[in-house]
Amino acid sequence: MIEFTRSLFTKGDYVMQIATDTATICIYDTKCLEHRKDDDGDWWSLPWEELEEVNRGNALFLNVGSDGFYEVNVESKNFDTTHEYNLKIPSGRLFIGPGEDITAGGFEPGVDWEGTFFELKAGNYICRIRREENVIRLFFSPGGDGENKLTDLIRIDELDYE
Repeated sequence: MIEFTRSLFTKGDYVMQIATDTATICIYDTKCLEHRKDDDGDWWSLPWEELEEVNRGNALFLNVGSDGFYEVNVESKNFDTTHEYNLKIPSGRLFIGPGEDITAGGFEPGVDWEGTFFELKAGNYICRIRREENVIRLFFSPGGDGENKLTDLIRIDELDYE
């Protein structure tokens, strides 16, 4: 059983540090990627595989441009951004962590992994993302149709906000 480490929408903002060796931060409900559990550990590094899951609303992969440490703020107040995506959260368990912790290779994230689980009402959400240097801001609101129609990967390098 997975422990929930934070509840969205009831306790305000949450700040976490994420270290990534893959220049990627992932956001997803593990239920949405159960079909990937036995895939190769790096299935998501293939652009068409990553894009397929993003467009199905199963996961968001934030390509941050370089390895390193990032502060991720899950915020309770909306903000302006051009990055807005649909995301399915059918179990009400949302994981935010480094790309290397994605469901694959027979493993799923758990409490021993880097990253954080959040509890929220099951359903479809709109995730708004903004990057300010090494700070990634996230805002989740209920709604959306659960699917995206992207033709390229999600890139949130610093140049997006200069």
